[in-house]
Amino acid sequence: MKRILTAFVMLAAAAMTLLSCETLDSLNPKKKAQTEFSKMYPDARDVEWEMKLNHWEVSFETGTPPDVKECEAWFDLKSGAWLRTEIDLLESALPQVVKDALAESEYATAVMNASDIEYVETPDGNFYQLEITYKGVEIKLEVTEDGKISLGKVSLE
Repeated sequence: MKRILTAFVMLAAAAMTLLSCETLDSLNPKKKAQTEFSKMYPDARDVEWEMKLNHWEVSFETGTPPDVKECEAWFDLKSGAWLRTEIDLLESALPQVVKDALAESEYATAVMNASDIEYVETPDGNFYQLEITYKGVEIKLEVTEDGKISLGKVSLE
């Protein structure tokens, strides 16, 4: 009897979850997000949309060889508003002001993870996001274009 009751409760929970979805259209990016993306990146290639916990994530490429850039743009899940764009960079592409700021900071001896360097554009401003290993701990740093360093924010993707 307990098994039947447990199975019924699980089935009811699954049905409520499915019925709580607005429509199957909610699995597609909001029209506003698609339109904004097309305006911002008209030359984007290899575009892939993926729904995350609280945003749409669009992976794409821009540029032409040898200057192809791997990018990700984020759009609000409900409103479709642009939240940020992350552009993968090589360490050699970091501006001197960023390199100097790191060299003059407490993180001067840190090891930079070369595969986790990004230029991040947001409505509130742009910055470089770097992942470093400092005293055995992986840390994300945000460095503004004028060289101000702060700890990166932790977010759920």
